[in-house]
Amino acid sequence: MTMKEWAERWMEADVRPKVRPTTYEAKRYVLQNHILTKLGDIPLSDLTEAQICRFLDERKRFGSHRPESVEYPGLSEGTMRHIHRCLQECLDSAVSTGMIPVNPARAFHYPTQRKVKATVLGDTEIEEYLDAAQALGYLPIFTLMLTVGLRQRELLALKWSDLDEQTGVLTISEGRCVVKGKLTDYGGNTRQITLTPETVALLRQEHNRHPSSEAMFVHPGTRKPYAPTMVRLLHQRIIEKAGLDHIRFEDLRHTVAVHALESKIEAKTVSALLGHTRPYTTRYAYSEYLPKKEEKAPVSDANAPTNEELQKAADQLGAMLRF
Repeated sequence: MTMKEWAERWMEADVRPKVRPTTYEAKRYVLQNHILTKLGDIPLSDLTEAQICRFLDERKRFGSHRPESVEYPGLSEGTMRHIHRCLQECLDSAVSTGMIPVNPARAFHYPTQRKVKATVLGDTEIEEYLDAAQALGYLPIFTLMLTVGLRQRELLALKWSDLDEQTGVLTISEGRCVVKGKLTDYGGNTRQITLTPETVALLRQEHNRHPSSEAMFVHPGTRKPYAPTMVRLLHQRIIEKAGLDHIRFEDLRHTVAVHALESKIEAKTVSALLGHTRPYTTRYAYSEYLPKKEEKAPVSDANAPTNEELQKAADQLGAMLRF
């Protein structure tokens, strides 16, 4: 059996049933455009560490370009991590089913995590950004983004029923996402964040625009949840109007994290707000923004933050925005 034949079997039997469609497509892209173009015709049992080494080195130096030439750019460390991880998972599955005795990709390692490098909005820039969002009619969605720092998929997949208007508690389903214009839930963890009354009022205004929709944010034309490309287009319009064209969409989430840490909110609380698996992830990614005492904190998981701590954090982050 060739590497290509095994990879196709692995994708259909092991990957497709267990992951979201977007994750499946991402893995399929990496396999077809990076891995199988070079390794696909090699018999699975003949793969060696030397072949894997040459393959990874060529990809890093030349990318997918042909002919291979120093004139073409190579691939970034991030892309190489994706390629190596996909190849490693595919061959791990072959080992577990007895197709091969050992995984030759296990001999190679790439850095798994980098510290955050972001452009963080200052207080004045936040005001300029939200002023522009208000002028364009996008204030509720981007106020929420700058208040609690949701992941993009979490933001777009929110339902109105996720918000308790009386208490201001927003429940975030980490496994829900938008697939082909529909909200699709794949299960997984949830977390709760308490919003300020001002933010709840803005979300109520947003809901009144489309009261029959279950989604919290919908495109005014299609009445369907925003696609990721659309919400980034809205962000692009905002930064152009505000004159902040150096701000990426990802920087909004980073801004919330950094402001929270600089306001002396504990890393374990910020971790819970952001939905990180462990406080260590937050400490490592934002280490340069931590107070000195937090830098020296043990890297093991701390006790989960209390409701009072989360409420205090929400109030502090809400105070960052002047309505």
